Amino acid sequence: MIFNLSGKSFPILFALVSLLCSSTLYGQDSKKAETGRLSGRIVDGRNSPVPYATITLLKTDSTVVNGDLTKEDGNFSIAPTGTGTFLLRINILGFKQRFIKGLEITTQSPEKKLGNIKIAAEEHTLNEVHVTAEKSLMEMHVDKKVFNVEKNITTTGGSAADVLQNVPSLTVDPDGNVSLRGKDNVTILIDGKPATLLGGDNASALQSLPASSISNVEVITNPSSKYDAQGMTGIVNIITKKDKKTGLNGSVSIGAGTNDKYNGSLNLNLKNDKWNVFLNSSFRQNRSYRRETNDGIFYDGTFSYESYEDNLREFGGWFNTLGAEYTFDQKNSLMLTQNINKMQWGGRGTSSLQTFDSGHVQQVQRRSFDQMGSPLSSSTALNYKHKFSKPKQELTADATFAKTWVDRTQNFTTNYYDGSESLTAGPILQTAPGEGSNTSWNLQADFTTPLFTKTDHFDAGWKSQLYGFESHNTPLRSEPGSPTVVDASLLNSFDYSQDIHAAYINYSDQRAKWSYQAGLRMEYASYKGTTMSVNGAEYTNEFLNLFPSAYLSYQLPQKQNVYLSYTRRTDRPHFHQMMPYVDISNLQDTSAGNPNLVPEFIHNIELNYAKQFVQGHSFIASAYYQYTENLIAHYKRFNNGGSYTQPQNLAAGITYGLELIGKAQILPIWDATLNFNFFQTEIKGANVDPSLQNSGFSWFGKINTNLRLPQGFSLQLNGNYEAPEIEAQGTEKAVYFVDAALKKSFLKNKASLVLNVSDIFNTRKYTRRYDLDNYYQLTYKDRETRIANIIFSYRFGKSDVGKRRAQGRGENNVKDRNSTGDDDGDQGGF
Repeated sequence: MIFNLSGKSFPILFALVSLLCSSTLYGQDSKKAETGRLSGRIVDGRNSPVPYATITLLKTDSTVVNGDLTKEDGNFSIAPTGTGTFLLRINILGFKQRFIKGLEITTQSPEKKLGNIKIAAEEHTLNEVHVTAEKSLMEMHVDKKVFNVEKNITTTGGSAADVLQNVPSLTVDPDGNVSLRGKDNVTILIDGKPATLLGGDNASALQSLPASSISNVEVITNPSSKYDAQGMTGIVNIITKKDKKTGLNGSVSIGAGTNDKYNGSLNLNLKNDKWNVFLNSSFRQNRSYRRETNDGIFYDGTFSYESYEDNLREFGGWFNTLGAEYTFDQKNSLMLTQNINKMQWGGRGTSSLQTFDSGHVQQVQRRSFDQMGSPLSSSTALNYKHKFSKPKQELTADATFAKTWVDRTQNFTTNYYDGSESLTAGPILQTAPGEGSNTSWNLQADFTTPLFTKTDHFDAGWKSQLYGFESHNTPLRSEPGSPTVVDASLLNSFDYSQDIHAAYINYSDQRAKWSYQAGLRMEYASYKGTTMSVNGAEYTNEFLNLFPSAYLSYQLPQKQNVYLSYTRRTDRPHFHQMMPYVDISNLQDTSAGNPNLVPEFIHNIELNYAKQFVQGHSFIASAYYQYTENLIAHYKRFNNGGSYTQPQNLAAGITYGLELIGKAQILPIWDATLNFNFFQTEIKGANVDPSLQNSGFSWFGKINTNLRLPQGFSLQLNGNYEAPEIEAQGTEKAVYFVDAALKKSFLKNKASLVLNVSDIFNTRKYTRRYDLDNYYQLTYKDRETRIANIIFSYRFGKSDVGKRRAQGRGENNVKDRNSTGDDDGDQGGF
C-alpha cells in the first residue's frame, strides 16, 4: 500500500520498484490464464513477519508470470497464476534472495498454500568483521522524509534546533523558530504526540533538548486525515531513541564544547520475550552570546533611533524517559511511559538605546537585565494495542496526561541620560517574578481493517485534546523619591483553555499500478482566554470544520513513481501569540500578543515525482501550492519613539514552489544528499493596513556529504544557503554557513570519538529590513554559532545480534524499517 508507508524505511522503496519491474513484464503477457492462486507468509529467523517483500512467480524458463508485495503481517497472495510448474522468487533489501522450485498448480488443485516461508538475512564476512546494510542519512517516502540524526555527526553534542536546521525542507531562525519550505507555524510532535513536554515555548525548548536524545526526525508536508489538522505547512515529528534488541543493552556519551557547553546521555534497555524496559536520560548545558542591533530611520531625516543589546543566554535541561512495554500474547501489548524534564532558559546582559533629532543625540537609555525561566515537565502515557484474528485488523488506544510548571524572573535596572550624558532619571528598578503552568490531556483510539479487497485499508478514529494554561506575575517598579508601585507595563496575568475533539475516516486501496487514498476529518475547537492586563477582558471563540484529504499515485516504468495529493489544514493561534502581555526588554522594539486572533485555514496541493537508480542514486521533485486564509503575520508600527509588533490576521497568503531532493552515491565510500527549494510568496494584508501587500521569490539549498576513510575515520560536511526572503513588511537578507565533523570508531565499533565545528566561517548572521509608512528599521542578530564540540560515545551490553544471525536475521532488517527504532549498527559510515 503506497500511502501506508508511515514508519517504514528504504526497503519499502526497494520492494516497490522491484515489484514494478515484475508487474511491467507481467503486463506484457496478455494471454495469461485467469485461474490459480498461490499464497503464503514470509517470516524471518524469529518467525516475525517481513512486510514489503517482493514476491515474483516465474515459469521454468524464468518468464515472469505474476507477483505481489507482502503486507504488514507478511502475507502475500498471487492470482491468477495459470496452471503448470513454477518457480517462486523472494526479494527484500537486507535479506538473501530465496527461490522455491517445483510449485505445481493444476486445474484439479488450482489453489496452493505455502504457509510460513523463512528467509535469511544477507550478511558478508570479511576478516571476521560483519558488514550489514545500514540506514542512510535521509530516507525518502511518498508522504514524508525521515532524517536519521545519528548519521549526522555535525550536530553531535548540539540541540534539537541544530538537528532540525540540517533536515531537508526545514530552516531555523536565530531564536529557534522552525520553518518548513519557508513558512513558519509548523506543528512539532514528539513520538507522534503533541510536544506538551516542551513547556509551551517550543523555540526555547528546542534549544534545550539535547540532540543525543533524538533518533530521527520525520517531515510530513501533506498529512492525511489520520493526523491532526493543526499546522500551517505540515508536521515535524521528533522520534526519541528506543532500543528493540533482546538482552541488556545501553549506551553512554559525554561531551564538551567551547565556552562552557556540556552534554551527556545514558540509554539503557532490558528486553525479553514479554518485557521491554527502557531508560533514557540526557542533559545539556549551553551558554552563548547573543547580540542584537536595531536602527530606525525616518525617511525625512528628522528622527532616528538605535539600540544595541549584548546578552549572555543560557539553555539547558535534564530530560528523562522511563518506560515498560509488556506483550501479553501475539495479539495484545501494553506500554507505560513516564517523562520528567527539568529545563532552564534565559539570559542576562546590558542594552543601550539612543534617540536622535536631526542627527543630534536627544536621549540615552542604558539598562541591565536578567531573565530566567525554569520549567518542570511531567508526562504519563499509556498505550494499548490489540491485533484481531483477521489479518491487518488492529485497534490502538492511547491516553496521555502532561503538565508543566514554570517559575520565571525578570529584573531591569534603567538609567536615562540627556545628550550631554547627564543623568535625567534613574535608577529605575523593575522586577516581575511570576509563575504559570500548562496542562494537557490527549485521548485517542484508532481502528484499521481491510474491507473489500486484499489490498485495501479502512481507518477510523477519534481524538480529544484538552489544554489549559495560566500565567501570573507580581511586577513592581521603584525609583528614587517615589514609592514602589505595581508596574502595569510588565503585568502578565492570563488564563487560557482550548478543547479540540476530532473524528476521522480514511480509505485506501491499489489497483494494478494505481493507488489512491481519501479521508475526511472533522474537528471541533473552542478556546477561552481571560486577562487581567486589560481589565479582565474575556476572549472566546469556537469552530467546527471539515478537513478533507485525497491522494493518488501511479507507478511508472524503470523505478519511477508519481504522487498527487490535496489536504485542507488549519493553524490555531498559540497562547503565546494571544497573550496581551507587552515585552519591554527593548523599549525601542516592543511586542505583545493579540487575544483577538482567529485560526488560519490552508489548502495544500502537492505533486511529487520519485526516481530510484540502480547505482544507489535517488531523486524526488515536489511542486506545491498553498493558499492560506486569515494569514497570521507580525505587524510592526511606530509607537512612543520605537517600534511595536503584534500578530494580526491578514486576508490571505499564497506560496507556491518547487523542491528538489537527491542523493548521489558518488563512490562506494562517498555519498552526497542535496536539497533545493524555490518558492514564490504573496502576502495580502490590506484588510489591516494598505501597506501590507508584498510578494517575492526566494530559495534555499542544503548539501550534506559523507566520506568513509580508512582506519575507522569518517568525515562529514554540511552546507546551507538561504536567499533573501520577503516578509509582510520587509525582507530578510541572505545567510550561509558550513558545518564539519570528523569521527573515529574503535573498540570493534562499540566506541566513537567525534570532533565537530558548526558555522566554520562564522557567517550565520541574520539581518532584516522593515519598510514602514514613514521610516524603515534594520535589525541585525548575531548569536554564537561557531562552536566546537568533542563527544565520546560507547555502546555496551549483551544483545541478541549473534542469535539473530544464527537464525537468519540481520541487525537491520525489520528494525531498520521502523522509523521509531534506534540505529544500533555503526559500521564505519553514516
